[in-house]
Amino acid sequence: MSLSILTLVGSLSLFSVVNASPAPGPAPSPAPAPVPAPQALSSLSSAFSSATGAVASALPTVIGDWPSLSDIEDKLDLSDDDLANISISGLLIPSYANFTNNAWNVRFYGLAYKLPNISTSDLDSIINDLQTDNLNQTQEALLQNRTQDLASIPVPHANFTAIISANGSTVTNSSGIQLATADDAGEFDQFVPIQGLNQNFTSTEVVSTAILNVTGPGNGTAILVPTSGISIVSDIDDVMRITKVYVPNQGLFNSFVQPYVNVPGIPELFNKWFHTLPGVAFHYDTTTPVELTRTYVDYLFSNFPVGSLEMRPINISDPTQILEARQNSLLKLFQTFPQRKFVLVGDTSSSTLLSAYPQIAQQFPNQIACIFIRNTSATDSDDKIPYSTKEFQSLDPNRYFFYRTADDLSQLDIAVGQCRDQNVPQNITFGEQGGVLGNNSGTLHVISGWEWRVWVMTVLVSVVLGTAAL
Repeated sequence: MSLSILTLVGSLSLFSVVNASPAPGPAPSPAPAPVPAPQALSSLSSAFSSATGAVASALPTVIGDWPSLSDIEDKLDLSDDDLANISISGLLIPSYANFTNNAWNVRFYGLAYKLPNISTSDLDSIINDLQTDNLNQTQEALLQNRTQDLASIPVPHANFTAIISANGSTVTNSSGIQLATADDAGEFDQFVPIQGLNQNFTSTEVVSTAILNVTGPGNGTAILVPTSGISIVSDIDDVMRITKVYVPNQGLFNSFVQPYVNVPGIPELFNKWFHTLPGVAFHYDTTTPVELTRTYVDYLFSNFPVGSLEMRPINISDPTQILEARQNSLLKLFQTFPQRKFVLVGDTSSSTLLSAYPQIAQQFPNQIACIFIRNTSATDSDDKIPYSTKEFQSLDPNRYFFYRTADDLSQLDIAVGQCRDQNVPQNITFGEQGGVLGNNSGTLHVISGWEWRVWVMTVLVSVVLGTAAL
């Protein structure tokens, strides 16, 4: 199904009108059921709980509806011969490594794909009704640059050979490392034991990785993470950069055609943590599709400390699977570094994080240093989407903190377990917070039954009119 960015923006417009704001372990337990709606609306509760989550995670949900492989081939009129003549490319997503059994286990994580030569007119043919007439030259260039990789055609069952370099010298043998065969979606994810890397250090080191004999650079990075220390795990959109995923049309606009803007104070805060926390490592996690890796890497490593990056798998199309992807990436990270402490950073506009973070904290309570959640509704009046704090109820209240700005975190001594600024009000009552009629003070507002009814009726009207793409 071919979708237009502008059509999708229009289909979600009613929400903006009302300002709706070393090997993987077993899969984590299923997410708890959503907070129930008032009894009078019980027949609608599941539909509108789903609506809340979909809109709150609007950007990754919308991108998930990108045309399928066959759609792209048809739109670009690519024959089997045409595809055969396009050279294979290899994407290496920035990864991490742990030290066990006298070797570094380096994670090779990425995608095998082919990228047709895409022009603006090609993009217009892939995305029905995409209009660029109202964009200036800079915006057109950004749109072209950021969307062209979405036309990547995965190559199933590809076989790659990789190498690793440190300080400009290759540490793998001349024939390289034979990686495991990519899966049906062209994705690969494995740990490979590597000898010859530095074994005696207490701070993170960065090594270069590369795939041989592919079109394009085919290179990447991996961070060698000390056995002990503090790992910062951070969401990206509306935590590190201003995206406004809670205003879907603006979220898409900021993601595809606008220069990226940092959340004030966060680059400085992360840089402070980089220089002051013991054995610190950074891990960036997003539910944006893997095809947009290049755009994210260019932004991240120009503004923040180098780290690993977790992208949304290419084979996820159902929004309900996004939470599972979050949980799986966190589970792999915690199991890979069992002696490290973790600081989890997210925001209230991400419904997946509000479930995934408390769940991983319950599974690994001794590995949690702090959980920091940016209360976007406290600083941005555009965020009117309800969110639930219910799953935080079972956690140690001294381990999580709903902050407003980077200044709320800058003076905390994370290394000794200080996770809260007592001058920042919390008032958490573990239920639905915010909402269309919520306030925007520093406190967390609990949505009442009648407010919930107003919000539900607003969504219901949009569904009836066919204007909500949920």
